[in-house]
Amino acid sequence: MLTFTVLGSGGNSPIPTPTCRCRVCERARTDGIPHARHGNSLYIEELAAMVDAPEFVFENLEREDIDDLEYIFLTHWHPDHSAGLRIVQSRSMERMFDDPDHGLVETARTDRPTLVTTERVYERTCELYDGVRHFIEDVGFAGTHFLDAEPLTIGETTIEAVPYSLSGNLDMDATAFVLRQGETTVVLATDDAHYLDEDELPDDIDLAVFECGYFTETPAGTQILTEVDGAILGDELTHAEILERIERVDPDRTLLTEIEHLYARTHEDFLELEADYDGIQFAYDGLTLGVSRVRPF
Repeated sequence: MLTFTVLGSGGNSPIPTPTCRCRVCERARTDGIPHARHGNSLYIEELAAMVDAPEFVFENLEREDIDDLEYIFLTHWHPDHSAGLRIVQSRSMERMFDDPDHGLVETARTDRPTLVTTERVYERTCELYDGVRHFIEDVGFAGTHFLDAEPLTIGETTIEAVPYSLSGNLDMDATAFVLRQGETTVVLATDDAHYLDEDELPDDIDLAVFECGYFTETPAGTQILTEVDGAILGDELTHAEILERIERVDPDRTLLTEIEHLYARTHEDFLELEADYDGIQFAYDGLTLGVSRVRPF
């Protein structure tokens, strides 16, 4: 069994977004979750693992009452997935407050989490945030495990990387994750995966977590993007393209996340879309779902 909690289902801007009075933000201000969204992040209970670390990760872990964080899976270096990596500093200081011989350094290096990614994603992230290297390599707040060197096994679950390029060149500066536990297979390709090689994915996927993809029109049919906008978003997938990917990859279930403010849709709008889809669910903050499979002999 693998149990996933959506810490954040949004994109690079929170919903509600400060200064915005659109119908999406106003509904989120009034009603909160599930209309309100923080940055894209998951928690996997059985692995005590978090997938990505956006800015609001401290708050989101507190909201879900999570007090066990042993692994951080990092998909790529973009700030909305990595700007919260100071979470590696998060420690219980109970013993430090009670034991005068147990100091700050010893506390920092006790029960430290492991950052799990590829070496290139790690290096690219450190280029953006040099403090990450300092926290991990100098201070020792966290360890590292690079999946391009070897897969990671946690109990009965094996985690492998499927590296890809964010911009379609030879720089493999992002990665998807494949989790296998017995007969259960989960694929996490949660954002900016336009250039993900689908041939590298497993054939039999129980759950795929993909990005939602952007919409070109509001639910009312008003065009959202100009031609100039479309050129800027050339490396992004549309929602229609995500649906095509789902049809090709053919997972049993799909969870769509990275739901941006730009998409101009409330939680209720996404529920209406779900009603027309088979096996596809739109993520929302606080959603929990389990994945397991027992196959007959």
